[in-house]
Amino acid sequence: MTVNDKIVNWISNRVKRDYAEDIALILLYGSYINGTANTKSDVDCYFIPRTQRGYQFAADFVIQDIGYDIFPMSWERVEGIANLKEILIPCVGDAKILYCHGADELKKFKNLQKRLQDNLKNSEYTGKIARGKFEYACKLYWQLENCSKLMEARLFAGKMIMTLADAVAVYNQDYFHFGLKKQYEDLHRFKNIPADFIGEYENVIKSERVEDIKMHSWNLIRAFGDFAAAEPVREEQKQEEKAAEEAADQNTDFYFLARLYEEICSTFNKIYVCAKTSNYILAFLSAVCLQNELKEIAGEQGILCYDILGAYSYRNLEKLAETTRRAEQDFVRIITDSGEKIKRFADFEEFERASIWG
Repeated sequence: MTVNDKIVNWISNRVKRDYAEDIALILLYGSYINGTANTKSDVDCYFIPRTQRGYQFAADFVIQDIGYDIFPMSWERVEGIANLKEILIPCVGDAKILYCHGADELKKFKNLQKRLQDNLKNSEYTGKIARGKFEYACKLYWQLENCSKLMEARLFAGKMIMTLADAVAVYNQDYFHFGLKKQYEDLHRFKNIPADFIGEYENVIKSERVEDIKMHSWNLIRAFGDFAAAEPVREEQKQEEKAAEEAADQNTDFYFLARLYEEICSTFNKIYVCAKTSNYILAFLSAVCLQNELKEIAGEQGILCYDILGAYSYRNLEKLAETTRRAEQDFVRIITDSGEKIKRFADFEEFERASIWG
């Protein structure tokens, strides 16, 4: 039995023992159930609380350098996903039920799964959702236009290409069943796709200069606009430097940083795995996700903003991995030097003995 199998059993036993009346559903999704797990994969798991006490079921921890995040989602948020308002569609469409309180909760979730499928079959609705994603991608592009630093350009461009990819998927009345892990491969299976979209998507990822990133990003915006008969939307971008400076003056919340590290530890690991397997596309997408998290907390918590994306090169992923490793080590040092503890365990048995969850 693997560590992940043991974690799943622990989740199941814990809810039946301590939270049977407080949790409506516990659901698994992602690599653990879809066959794409690697040696650094965690268990993707969320739950829907029935009571306020149910939110206490949430847990973040690290076992053998693999981060686990068992998090709550309200019925309202799950409904929003079924209505294609979020990108976490596999959390509903491909989820496996681990625990169910009763028949009513099961029926409610099954109805939301059906609504998801009905929404995907409605071409008018999916077209509207796709155009909304395109508008957001345009906003990201205009922010990209103001960038002069490589890290910032790659961050906005990366978020933009992921948003446009989601727009293409929804336009095709589908979604990425394997998330970012197979986004690039899945783009090839869609019947309707903008001209040169896949090539320009890859060009953005391979670009080494800010101006090249901007050029290929604009080509993507223009390609999707022509494809969907939608005009690129331009809005004046507000300056956020002052707000970021004010946030930086706040006291650092080391408890928050420790919990965040337990949550995003798996993203660090994705970059290390991609470097070993030479998966430069997923390495870039994972680095964008990690950079976004680190940039946000740098502003909110007044700590150093690590430059992960500046070290990216599709020709040399080891450089990215090494830069990421140094950032992770320093991030952990900042937390532990404060006296805050990260919930890290050498193995499952040590984790189980800790008994820190009620």
